[in-house]
Amino acid sequence: MKKIISILLTILMTVCCFSPYYAFAAENEENKYDCTVYQNESYASIESISLYSSNLITKKSFSIRKNGTSLILYGITKGNNEVKKCGFTKVIIQRKKSSENSWSNYKTYNDLFSESNSYTLNKSVAVEKGYQYRAKATHYAKKSLLSTQKIDSTTGSLTF
Repeated sequence: MKKIISILLTILMTVCCFSPYYAFAAENEENKYDCTVYQNESYASIESISLYSSNLITKKSFSIRKNGTSLILYGITKGNNEVKKCGFTKVIIQRKKSSENSWSNYKTYNDLFSESNSYTLNKSVAVEKGYQYRAKATHYAKKSLLSTQKIDSTTGSLTF
């Protein structure tokens, strides 16, 4: 009888040890409606700064201005001393008629870089009259293959 009980207990213990059990995290009712978290997240997305950014970009600016019938793009991306490649992954000029609601892409420039820790963009683009223009850019800094940072910028609009 002892032998049978011993075998049954061994089988029961083996089944208990090797059967999977899924643990789920308990919901924290206290922080369920914490608005501070949502405000910080939306502020970070408005500023186009990742909450987990690597702080490679130390200074950035991007603007447009008129010069006769030309649109002047001016931008700076500056990285810290560890940055090896710096610039813009994409610069898009968009336009729309004042009667329209949506912007359409007019010109696109890709991969504007320098192999240093700073890059200055100064580009003149001939544009047509009768449109509003704005520009979007993605600042980029690279320290190594796995350590990069991108920040988006959008200018205000100018009417030609």
